[in-house]
Amino acid sequence: MNDKADGTSGSLEDVPAGPGRWVDLVSGGALRTWRECSYAKRESRRALQVYREVELTKPELSGLTRYKEVVSRQTGLDDTSVRRILAGAESSFAAWPIERELRFRDVVQYLVISKCLAEEPSALGTRSRLTAIIEAEIPEDY
Repeated sequence: MNDKADGTSGSLEDVPAGPGRWVDLVSGGALRTWRECSYAKRESRRALQVYREVELTKPELSGLTRYKEVVSRQTGLDDTSVRRILAGAESSFAAWPIERELRFRDVVQYLVISKCLAEEPSALGTRSRLTAIIEAEIPEDY
């Protein structure tokens, strides 16, 4: 499910920038926010598509093993990197503030938010409520 030769599935920059980069400065980040939201929606839908493919082709997988397969297919990363992503998702969403089972939605949130933060290293956070966007795309029972 990778779009790029390097195994990535795109970036915020893949969302059109409009007439010019100066718009980012003039709009006070509104365009960047729009890009984050568009990226979150697109990647959530892609992740859900991969999840459903894995569900059909490997029905014996469930829980963490299914999430691992989905992340591996979607990102093209090696086993060690996929395990790091799942551990990061678990510590970010399933261990605090209340310990619970890791959900697929948590994994998608971790992937999307990590990518958005990596795109703008000086940012202290994302500009939009990405969790709300992802929750709208990924059913709660996944």
